[in-house]
Amino acid sequence: MNRSETQEQILDAVASVILREGIGGASMRTVAKEADVSVGLLSYHFDDKQTLILAVFQRATDRLFDACANAAECHDDPADKFRAFLRGAFTDEFLNGSYLALRIALWALALTEDGVAEVDAEFYERYSSRFRELVGAARPELSEAIVADRVQDLIASSNGLWLNWARWRDNEALERGLNHCEDLTLNGGIRVRV
Repeated sequence: MNRSETQEQILDAVASVILREGIGGASMRTVAKEADVSVGLLSYHFDDKQTLILAVFQRATDRLFDACANAAECHDDPADKFRAFLRGAFTDEFLNGSYLALRIALWALALTEDGVAEVDAEFYERYSSRFRELVGAARPELSEAIVADRVQDLIASSNGLWLNWARWRDNEALERGLNHCEDLTLNGGIRVRV
């Protein structure tokens, strides 16, 4: 989605307020102050708090998906495309406390807010669908059901890697985990450390 510079400034402010004060602190007045815009200008671009929150989460999921897709497009080999798509979510842009905290807030809020749940579900479907396409191309001998199961396991595992990295910032563990995810998804096995 193309947004104006003002809209991007506002969404940056929403994310900052959510990270600092939580969802409850993201009032229109607080966001306007953080963005250094009037409440009127804020209301011109976003109808209400719910619209702001949905927009900031939509932007976060769009950025993640686009980064993964762009990383995959740099490769011709189907297995390499898959690996690049997976690893696109583990770059410095997404392996930082602010982004991870925002994603965790999205997951938590999706449990109680229908609009946020829809944003999260739409992202999950788009993300998992692209993974299924990539795995199917890399391993055409696998049935659709096996591909779907492996992708579901992959996403659960990679989400765990994000959380583990957020807690410990252990790059070696992250690399091992990504290698395991790749091997489980493409080959159905786990690499043993030698």
